[in-house]
Amino acid sequence: MQPNPTPPKIIASDPSVWLADDFPVTRAWVRPLPAESVEEIVASVADAVRRGKTFDEVTREDFPLPKTAPLLRRVFDDLENGRGFSVIGGFPVERFGYDEALVGYAGLCTHLGTLVDQSYAGAMKADVQDLGLPYGKDVRGYHSNAMLRFHTDGAVLTGLLCLGEGAEGGLSVLTSSGALSNAILRERPDLHATLVKGLHHHRRGEHAPGDNPVSEVPIPVFAFYDGLLHCTYDRNQSLWAAEEGIEITPLQVEAMDYLDALMAQPRYQLHMEMRKGDVQLVNNFTVMHSRTEYRDGTGRKRHLVRYWIDVPHGKRRGFTTRDLYVRREPQS
Repeated sequence: MQPNPTPPKIIASDPSVWLADDFPVTRAWVRPLPAESVEEIVASVADAVRRGKTFDEVTREDFPLPKTAPLLRRVFDDLENGRGFSVIGGFPVERFGYDEALVGYAGLCTHLGTLVDQSYAGAMKADVQDLGLPYGKDVRGYHSNAMLRFHTDGAVLTGLLCLGEGAEGGLSVLTSSGALSNAILRERPDLHATLVKGLHHHRRGEHAPGDNPVSEVPIPVFAFYDGLLHCTYDRNQSLWAAEEGIEITPLQVEAMDYLDALMAQPRYQLHMEMRKGDVQLVNNFTVMHSRTEYRDGTGRKRHLVRYWIDVPHGKRRGFTTRDLYVRREPQS
């Protein structure tokens, strides 16, 4: 079923609309795995590995988690109907090698949705670690230690498993897209209308040779389908699109500046420490995320693994920028 476009509106009385002060207790948002769930995951990983399953092959049926299912239902409710983010704490990374950890992490995620590819080449994961490369159009942010602007990722959900912590910095920062949309609609409805019309996105080389390097049409920053907000934003990609000849108007620049200035206010920023064994999950339609600059040190190297997760039967069914990156089979 195709989503039905609806007029922009103030989002009232919705848990996806929040401010930082709504979370006064640090890590109160974490849902720790109980001991019985840890043992259940360890056993399911061992069984999947024994049957030769890799992380990108594991299905929900391959990875039964009856004891953990109630917790995962609460996590899904956080993402689908609640604040738009959730953190599972205590994933047993110390009991796994790298490949086994990927299988267990994927097994958890299959109970939330479907793992999907993240690039034209078909990559099903991204290792988020500093490779000493300067962040730019040709270098993905997850291969640098740079501060990243607030943005949304390409799939409905983004998952990050923390395998290692850096020496300093690297805080994840979240902001409620609904709170931002409400503020701009109240304060500057003209700029909100500009953001609803949207911005072009650069495809960053994730396309077939000869294809258009930018999106064919502007992608709304704030889109409303079936009365629900769907946010899509990455200022860098829009600025890089301008390098390909796409005009960015003064009003579009003013709208991005206004949005970015709001997101720079502490009241809109929830800072989140990523601890080893944390699995952070974010609904890209309702939450934008950022990262502070970080530094690795002796014996302390920040290493996250990113999965993108689609939710085929979710209530939000808008466009995602993953459609700009992934390989599509020719239509017959």
